[in-house]
Amino acid sequence: MLRVSGLEKSYGRVQAVEDVSFSLAAGRATALLGPNGAGKTTTLKIILGFLIQDAGTVVLDAGRIGYVPDRPVFFPWLHGRAILDLTRRSLGMGKPEWESRVLALSGKLLFDPALLERRPGTYSAGNVKKFAYLQALAIAPELLIADEPFSALDPPSIKGLRDLFLELRAAGATLLLSSHMLAEMSRISDDVVVMRAGRVVARDGLPELLSRFRPVNAGDLESAFLGLMKG
Repeated sequence: MLRVSGLEKSYGRVQAVEDVSFSLAAGRATALLGPNGAGKTTTLKIILGFLIQDAGTVVLDAGRIGYVPDRPVFFPWLHGRAILDLTRRSLGMGKPEWESRVLALSGKLLFDPALLERRPGTYSAGNVKKFAYLQALAIAPELLIADEPFSALDPPSIKGLRDLFLELRAAGATLLLSSHMLAEMSRISDDVVVMRAGRVVARDGLPELLSRFRPVNAGDLESAFLGLMKG
């Protein structure tokens, strides 16, 4: 589905990403973890084509790709329904099927469809995030990439989104989620990639990663992560 090999990216004298390599298997959820400044967002932007790497390759074998950034931004002069309609038209999808999908996803995301008549700039931060998911998931992506997937969401919405992620994975979609919410990642992820100071310090299946830290501690993802941050 996705293979990243030897990625390098610097900003002047700052090496943001250094020799980053990992791969995603189809139909699995991967957590991309790391402290602030680890290079996670830079890596995601290179994968998506928003940034050009200095070296390395990205091989992506996916059809439709959904992307939800940490802080979504939309055309300020369009209301939500118009933005979704632009998305639908760009993909050539039929209106009845699209509207049915949007309505079903709105329920799962706890997003009030009445908000679609307003501009996203008038939404709360949580509803902006939900609207971003609505747009990204209505296209039925084969690969979903989300940066800080739970930011700005309240507990009921986090639960609903977690269930939706698990539903997508069960249906065969591939997920790449970059998050600091380790407890949620432990409930969703099949695989884990951990970055520190621009480099990958661990990449493994979640059970295999946790087994490396037993019986030193309880074997939870937080303990494993903090252990990796010590070098």
